[in-house]
Amino acid sequence: MGAAWVTAGISAAFVAAVAAAIVAALLGGTPLHMNSPKTTHAAILSGLIASVAADPSFGSGSGSGGAGLVVVASTALLVSGVVQSFLGASRLGLLVKFVPYPVLAGFINGFAIQIILNQLPRALAIDGPQELLRALNGTVPVNWWAVGFALGSGGLVILAKKRSGPVPAALIGLFGGTALQMLCLRLVPQEDLGATIGALPPGIPLILRTTDILNFVTSADFRNHAAVILATGITIALVSSIQSLLSISSTEQLFGARHNSNRELVVQGASNIVAALFGGAPSGGSPNITRIVHTSGGRTQLANLAYACTLLALSYRLNRLVGQIPLSVMAGVVIVTSAEAMDKWTHQLLLGVGYAGHSSTRWEIFLNLALVFVVTALVVFTSVLIALGVGFAAALIAFIYRSNAQMIRRIQHATQLRSRTERSGAALEALAQHGRRIAIVELDGPLFFGSAERVERVERVVGDELSGSDWVLLDLRRISHFDSSGVLMLKRLDELLVRSGRRLFLAPLLAGGLRRKFLEEWGLTKPEAELRVFDSTDAALSQAEDELLDKLAAQECDEEIDLAAFPLTQDMSDDERALLMSLATRRSFAAGGVVLGREDPRGGLLLLTRGRLSVLWEKDGKVLRTASYRAGMTLGEIPLMLERQRLLKLVADTPAVLLELSQDTLEHLRTTMPGLDAKLMRNLSIEISDRLCDLLETVRDLEGD
Repeated sequence: MGAAWVTAGISAAFVAAVAAAIVAALLGGTPLHMNSPKTTHAAILSGLIASVAADPSFGSGSGSGGAGLVVVASTALLVSGVVQSFLGASRLGLLVKFVPYPVLAGFINGFAIQIILNQLPRALAIDGPQELLRALNGTVPVNWWAVGFALGSGGLVILAKKRSGPVPAALIGLFGGTALQMLCLRLVPQEDLGATIGALPPGIPLILRTTDILNFVTSADFRNHAAVILATGITIALVSSIQSLLSISSTEQLFGARHNSNRELVVQGASNIVAALFGGAPSGGSPNITRIVHTSGGRTQLANLAYACTLLALSYRLNRLVGQIPLSVMAGVVIVTSAEAMDKWTHQLLLGVGYAGHSSTRWEIFLNLALVFVVTALVVFTSVLIALGVGFAAALIAFIYRSNAQMIRRIQHATQLRSRTERSGAALEALAQHGRRIAIVELDGPLFFGSAERVERVERVVGDELSGSDWVLLDLRRISHFDSSGVLMLKRLDELLVRSGRRLFLAPLLAGGLRRKFLEEWGLTKPEAELRVFDSTDAALSQAEDELLDKLAAQECDEEIDLAAFPLTQDMSDDERALLMSLATRRSFAAGGVVLGREDPRGGLLLLTRGRLSVLWEKDGKVLRTASYRAGMTLGEIPLMLERQRLLKLVADTPAVLLELSQDTLEHLRTTMPGLDAKLMRNLSIEISDRLCDLLETVRDLEGD
């Protein structure tokens, strides 16, 4: 817009600061949060102004020259405020955090570069950006006094930032550079030193621009540039929201209070709406000013009101001093400030390229840097609208690319991993010999429309490499997300296995859970109908083992077995077993019956002679199966030996028969038949030791998990 409009920019910044402070004082909550005009936001508006000003047809409906461009900027800022307020009022404040950060970093860097390019002509005292190349070629004269003032003021800013004090570094640079120029005035004429800002009107020009904005939005100019104006407004809203939320989060520890993200966005939006209506600039949260105010004793929103009153007073007293600041000095300060406002994360990525040890980490850094550079270049050389669209599209493509990484985390077989179902020696031997017919495939990552290639890889592995496995158990516990496309992919995989005469098991999917219902609602009904969906991976593996043993005819028969088959009765004579049988109480249970509850006062040993039992742990409405037992196993030994309350529940999976040796019966054996009691305790200890060894072996197999 030219040097003539510098005073308008300064006035807009004052309007923004005062409006933000007053609105925050009226609407702000806790903790205290100070706002100020932001370089990043101003850069976004400068990109819009440059884009609109380049259109030769602009001016028919918004006024001519710079006045019309001010209305354009106010309209975009109004859009930004409305978007921010809507996000906060509709409790969508957290959604702004889902903007891909490489896209946000590209915008921040691009806008900072735009500001620097726009300030270089003032630092060189040339007419405009179009003469930059000619100045570098030496065809246009450069005012070296102006260059010196720009370098001097910029250097003061850098030094002041290193010596962090209560006075802002930019203020030191401005007044230091101005003082240097005033000293030079004693030796050199004013016209040789370069132009100054010029006289400022006293106070802050609070001119309501509602009529100007309404006239503009009904004009042909708005229709011609609506897309870029709306895109700029939304971009300011997103950048301002994210920076403000990060700002208030960083100052929470100062005040010992948590912030309300949605309320903060409403305050920020209202501030920008008020600023837009009075021709102000965008504002956002300022952690530096907040810390200064806190150090000075500010604790409540009254500090914002005091801040606004102070700015108003200064605008009347300092207008002459501000008017004497050389444009080159201001350019030097703005260039350094803009350079420091560039995204710090991008700088860390550039440093990390050389230090990344793993190739995958280096590739991830390159991918993020490429996205940042693309968005930055588009912001600088095209428009916000193009940069926004391309940035989000590129981020989506990058996300899909990452999501298509290896989906199969690990493949195991039943020879490596067994269920927690206790089985006979013959059954365990059969599983050890034929366990490769059961494959446990652990999947990892999201299962959605972008996972097509990953699922095809799973299908290829299951169809070819696991062709010798008749049971394929998909462990879905690390699948972070399903969508309808992902469910259809699972359905296709199930149909593939069915055609080849194999069975697909899915786990863990809790009965009545949202994920299980989602699979059914989107058409994956056959596994559910055929009882191939399980609450836990262990339950699915146990079922696969049962089916394999049935096929091998190695499964335990469903008839009641004799006491001689129990490890507990090894080394006992027939008479001793007969005595135990006479002392035991026979109990029968239907499938689903509770054998022992947590509060059941009964104790002693339970000898399972028929069927299968499961040990269940219930917590917070969820049921976890911790172990299963087949006929021939002994239960109840831990509460018996340690005299502790039972923590779990014992339930019959199938019709079951047990022989119960009560605590009174065992005490009778201990006193009247110590020899038989010693055999019983010895065999019980051996059985417990065997179970512990099996448990340690399972833990060792899972160490890589």
